[in-house]
Amino acid sequence: MASIMTNTSAMTALQTLRRVTGDLETTQDRISTGLKVNNAKDNAAYWSIATTMKADVAGFKAVKESLELGSGTTNTASVASKNIVENLQTLKARVIAGQTNGVDKSLIQNDVDQLVKLIKGAAADASFNGDNLLRVTYSNDGTAKDKNVSILASLSRSDGSVDPSYIEFQRQDMRVESIVGKATIEQQVDSTNDLKASVGIKLGAPDTTFIDGQNLGLGAMTLTVTKEDGSKVDVSVDLSAQTYDTDLATTQGNIATAVNTALTAAGADFQVAFNGDTLEFTDQDVNTDGNFTAQISGLWVGSKESDAFGGLADLTQIDVVNNSKKSLEVINKLLDSAIGKASVIGSIENRVSVQNDFVSKLTDSMNKGIGALVDADMNEESSRLQALQVQQQLAIQALSIANQGPQNILSLFR
Repeated sequence: MASIMTNTSAMTALQTLRRVTGDLETTQDRISTGLKVNNAKDNAAYWSIATTMKADVAGFKAVKESLELGSGTTNTASVASKNIVENLQTLKARVIAGQTNGVDKSLIQNDVDQLVKLIKGAAADASFNGDNLLRVTYSNDGTAKDKNVSILASLSRSDGSVDPSYIEFQRQDMRVESIVGKATIEQQVDSTNDLKASVGIKLGAPDTTFIDGQNLGLGAMTLTVTKEDGSKVDVSVDLSAQTYDTDLATTQGNIATAVNTALTAAGADFQVAFNGDTLEFTDQDVNTDGNFTAQISGLWVGSKESDAFGGLADLTQIDVVNNSKKSLEVINKLLDSAIGKASVIGSIENRVSVQNDFVSKLTDSMNKGIGALVDADMNEESSRLQALQVQQQLAIQALSIANQGPQNILSLFR
C-alpha cells in the first residue's frame, strides 16, 4: 500500500542508517583511542577490572623505582665491602711479614697504616643518594638507631586492600672510626724506666665526643703481664659498662679505677693513670730492687660497635712494631668479620636484583592482561571500518530512494 502519511521504507532505511552510523562512530572511536573498552559504558565489568589493575601497575612502577634505588645502594656497598676485604687480605699479609725477625717493621707498619686509610675511605665513600649501608649510627645508650633497612619490594592485593612487602636486612658497620690508638709498649727487660706501656683513649671534651651518661663503646682491655719474678699473668678488664660521667676527669678516673682493680686482683705489678688522653702503665717495682723489670705484652683495648667505634675499629691498633703477635690475632678476626659482612651485602644485592627482574616481568604480564581486556584489535577494527563505510553509503542511498516514494504518488495526479 502506498501512503503519503507513513513512509515505511524511509523509516526502515533511516533506522538502518542510524545503526550503521552508530557502529561506525564506535569503530572510529576504537581506532582513534586503540581501546575497545574506553569507559564504563563500553563494558562496565571489564572497565572496572582494567582500571583497578592499572592502579596496581602504577603501584608496581613505584615499587620498581624503590628497587632501582635499593639496587644502586646495595651495589655501591657491595663494591666497597669487596674492596675492604681485598685490602684486609693485603693487610694480613703485611702483618704476617711483620712476624719475621730481621725485617724493617717500621716500613711494614707504614704499609699497614696506608691500607687502614684506604679501608677507612672505602667505608666512608660507600654512599648512594646519601645512604651508606656500611655505616650505623647509635643512640646515647649504645643501641643502634638505623641498623635495620627496608626496601619496598612488592604489593599484594587481598580482600580489597593492598599490602606492601619489604626486603629487610641490617646495615653492616665497616667503619674504622675509633677513639683508641696504638699501644706503646717498652720492650726492654732491664730498665730503670717505670713507664712500660701506654695507650691513647681520646674521650674528648664534654659535649663534643660524648655527652653525660653516654656509653663509651669500650669492650674488654686485655694484656699479659710478665711479673718481676718472671711469672706471667693474663689480665682482662671489662669496660663495656663505662659511660661518660659528668666530666672528662671523672670518666678517666672511672676507667683507671676499673683497670687498677683488675691489675691488683690479678697480682700484676702495674698500676695505671691518665696523662692527658693517654692511659699509662707504670711498673710498681714490687720487689723494691730499684729495677723496673716487669713487662707488658699484647695490650689491646677492645670495643663494641658504637658512634665512637666502627665495626673495624680495631684496625687503628694494628702495630707490627710493638704488638705484632696480637695484631695478627686481631687481623684474622677482623678479616673473618669483614668477609661475613660483605657476604650479607652481596646476598642482599642479589635478592634486590632478582626481585627487580620479577617486578618487571610481573608488570609486563599485568599490562598484557589489561590489554587483552580493553585493547582494540586494529586489524579487525580496520576491516569493520571499511565495511561500515560501505554500509553507510548504501543506507544513505536506500533512504534517498525511499524518500522519493511520495513524489512518485504525486505523479499519479498529474
